[in-house]
Amino acid sequence: MKTPTHPARNETRQAPAAKVSIRIGKRTTFDASVTTVGLLSVGALVSSILLSSAVIVAAAGRKAARRPLALPDHTRTVG
Repeated sequence: MKTPTHPARNETRQAPAAKVSIRIGKRTTFDASVTTVGLLSVGALVSSILLSSAVIVAAAGRKAARRPLALPDHTRTVG
């Protein structure tokens, strides 16, 4: 039985929005290309990471929420 082909399901490649080529030494090269959708998803991930780290830093900096790590030891005698 033959599978029908639908025009919407045919693979369409997008042109890359960004290309990067990194060369290390004489022999090693790294090539990467990212589409527009990939750039948008990377931007969303980076912005969510930065926002979440800002919330963590703000919560850690509150004075009212701080508690001492250990209670002071008043049983010691000086001298």
